[in-house]
Amino acid sequence: MLKLNQPAYSYAQTMDSCRDGITGNVNLVQKLDIEIGLLQVSADGYVASAPQGELYTLQSTPNHRNCDPIVIGSLKKSELLKLYSTYFVKSGKPGRRIYNSLMAAANEQCPFCGGIGRPRNLDHYLPKAHYPQFSVLPLNLVPSCRDCNMDGKGENFAANEEEQVLHPYLDNDRYFNEQWVFARYIAGIGAEPGVIEYFVRPPEHWDVSQKKRVEKHFNDFDLDLRFSKEAGPRLITCLAQIQELTRIPLELEVAKRTILQPAIESASFLNHWERVMCLALMNELV
Repeated sequence: MLKLNQPAYSYAQTMDSCRDGITGNVNLVQKLDIEIGLLQVSADGYVASAPQGELYTLQSTPNHRNCDPIVIGSLKKSELLKLYSTYFVKSGKPGRRIYNSLMAAANEQCPFCGGIGRPRNLDHYLPKAHYPQFSVLPLNLVPSCRDCNMDGKGENFAANEEEQVLHPYLDNDRYFNEQWVFARYIAGIGAEPGVIEYFVRPPEHWDVSQKKRVEKHFNDFDLDLRFSKEAGPRLITCLAQIQELTRIPLELEVAKRTILQPAIESASFLNHWERVMCLALMNELV
């Protein structure tokens, strides 16, 4: 739900870096040299499919134990997986600088959860166990926090358009430029500050698949609970500041605008949890 700029390194540059790091495996180098054209065609298909919400149509590879099928040309699944584990991630290999570049580009914000988590590794948007042909495709490698990578997404992959979580690099701009996350303020009893509850309300003009995609993304990454936890301390501060201003005295509406409007206007993106919370307080706090 947080848009990322496309990686600075191309697929061709990444493959060259991985190839340069291969030592003692002449056979793999020869295969990569022969099949680089097919690999690029496969990567181009990925790039063409993602903005249309059609990555689910790409051919997956069986993930059975003791099964090492040929995936593309003469390249086996194990060889494509080794590109990532041995020649891309491994410290000291030329490919590692691209790994580090992808991680640094996220600016310590996990895009799947809207920046509340800090990326700790690269998530394969299409899991490498099922799509080894994209194991080192930069556009398939998303900086991800542990919660999103392990608990939210895991090794799942979509069988249809509606099951696809949002793609931080390539998805349609509507998911990033239109508001679909909303909140409600539930007042507390007595001295309790209350809570902020988050929910999904996609724009009416979206089609059914688009609406279901953001609902799935919201649910898969447990954003209602995670956003509410983030909102708790901020809510207490906002309510205290508004209450203090009304004692000056200022009218409640003036106090709300004074405290909440700056956060609304300065939010880094429309669906940011704090912006959505402040909008709810503007409308519902009486």
